[in-house]
Amino acid sequence: MRPQGEVEQDTFSTSEYRPKSSQNSIRIIESSNIPKKRHNSDFEPYAGHKDASDRRFIPRSEATYVPKEPKVYVSPDSSEENHEQPGDPETPRNTQRLFIAIELPHAIKREFASLARSFRPREHERVRWIDEDSMHLTLKFLGDTPIEQIPNIMSSLQNAANSTGKFSIRIGRTGCFPSFRDPRICWIGFTGELRRLEQLQGRVEGAMVALGFEPGERIFKAHVTTGRTRPGIRGRFAEDIGVSWRHAPLHSTGKAISLKSIALYRSYIDDKKGTLYQQLGNYELG
Repeated sequence: MRPQGEVEQDTFSTSEYRPKSSQNSIRIIESSNIPKKRHNSDFEPYAGHKDASDRRFIPRSEATYVPKEPKVYVSPDSSEENHEQPGDPETPRNTQRLFIAIELPHAIKREFASLARSFRPREHERVRWIDEDSMHLTLKFLGDTPIEQIPNIMSSLQNAANSTGKFSIRIGRTGCFPSFRDPRICWIGFTGELRRLEQLQGRVEGAMVALGFEPGERIFKAHVTTGRTRPGIRGRFAEDIGVSWRHAPLHSTGKAISLKSIALYRSYIDDKKGTLYQQLGNYELG
């Protein structure tokens, strides 16, 4: 019996205790003793593919992979609400497809159309280029409009033109929507008295909304559309188009264009000639 209050202590023999590390010793290898893999300078470390016959890497420079042209297809929902599109042949009866725009000088439109020839043949085929006769500085797209409403449109455009004096703008640079890296639309912009051009477009927009037309969903950006990439052109093939269009030789940059009138146009489809345009009215500014 132990005296009361005395604590029993566990005892063990130090000769019986061995650390675990001493029982299973770990062999430490110096990094200097690890044999290094010898590099053969005859082959590239990041080769294109491996040859199964001799188990050696083929240099990337000898790879024969060539990307194929993308397949062009028409998506079911790829139609665009724009007067430059062919549109639906089955236009509702007693309606006309209308838009309001500014007519540009023929020499300017001819130069815009000639920029397509600066593209390489394969890139040229990936874009649906707009004919020079179809180029306009669009202010408002009206769409299919009842014929009986056309007189009211003409009267409103005359009032908008009378309240705006003549002015001039200058040819800017090439651009793409939404960007040069993913071009869907190729266009040419403008500089100069853009504030007055925006005021004119605002008067036209307000006059058409007062007649019951829907307001535009996008902020007005003065431009002339010159081409659209075909459906299915994406990735590197689209980027090539953006690079070529960015560096297109637009020699008339900075040239002034005098704006003297606005016009109402009708677009329609001819079985032989495609989409055609007819000017229904011209309204002189100021």
